[in-house]
Amino acid sequence: MARLDIQNIRKSYPGVTALDDISLAIKSGEFFTLLGPSGCGKTTLLRTVAGFNSHDSGEILVDGGRIDNVPAHRRNIGMVYQDYAVFPHMSVEDNVGFGLVTRKTPKAEIAERVARALALVQLGGLEARLPYELSGGQQQRVALARAMVINPRILLMDEPLSNLDAKLRVGLRDEIRDLQRSLGITTLYVTHDQEEALVISDRICIMERGRVHQVGSPHDVYARPATLFVASFVGAMNVFRDIAVGPGGEVRLGSAAVALAGLAGRSRVTLSIRPEDVTIGGSPAGEGPALRLEATLRKVTYAGRDALYRVEGSGFAPLLVHLYRPDTARLAEVDTRLTVTLPVRCLHAFDATDERRIDLRP
Repeated sequence: MARLDIQNIRKSYPGVTALDDISLAIKSGEFFTLLGPSGCGKTTLLRTVAGFNSHDSGEILVDGGRIDNVPAHRRNIGMVYQDYAVFPHMSVEDNVGFGLVTRKTPKAEIAERVARALALVQLGGLEARLPYELSGGQQQRVALARAMVINPRILLMDEPLSNLDAKLRVGLRDEIRDLQRSLGITTLYVTHDQEEALVISDRICIMERGRVHQVGSPHDVYARPATLFVASFVGAMNVFRDIAVGPGGEVRLGSAAVALAGLAGRSRVTLSIRPEDVTIGGSPAGEGPALRLEATLRKVTYAGRDALYRVEGSGFAPLLVHLYRPDTARLAEVDTRLTVTLPVRCLHAFDATDERRIDLRP
């Protein structure tokens, strides 16, 4: 296990700032995920840690010692790629042992370590197969075993599940997480899949345009997003932009109004709420103040254990309502008039100018 520190890393290309003063402290044994849309800089940062990309300024340290001035092949970092990157002419055994061969490890030790690595990724008995004889999930396991067999101080993973079908992706992500926990390898993981990041990570770093928006636990980034970008990117979110704030922090959606003490003294804000926090009809007893909006149901999307209502009304943006385990016999029909309730305790507020979070609760 090793601690990874990324300090003030900058990288620019002509007309583009790929990494804008990135600083991250990744704990020993932590599963740390870089999450963001395509082009946000997450893979650039990962490859910079690996030594495949240069940077303009800043430092990268492992257990307090700089590695950014060390060649990539001497950093003792394991790398798992999106496209597997297994050697097509080599057997499973030779693919996994390749890094040990280049390190001039004794043959008997190579055989022992390769066998142990293949057992860990559940590929024992497939040593002689060639990559074309394996499924996509098995090829990714080969890549994972090859990265781990060298006993790396840090394990880097660049969207390793994105080429797999949905069901296999879910299964393999759980296996990767369980394996990482059992071995205690400090892992830096890249994905654009929000659900994957929430499920697999100890902490998540949300990036956009080369900048860090928020670093926190999966619960933190979902339940207390630091910016409007994080709120909108991680999970579904209903967003009401440019809302006027009246005396005492009063805000109005449609014909409903409520005073939010945390907004006193402000002029305009953006409000948001998760679809699962919106209810149909009145709020249950004891739920506190709420915005109750009269609306019309415009669309019903049924997905088995879930259903989504899309509702519209006067004076507010269309919003989604998430119903869990819906009774199909009781789903409303399109064009039905209904009341939707937005509990104040579930609202998120963001500054209308810099889009940073405003704390509505003491």
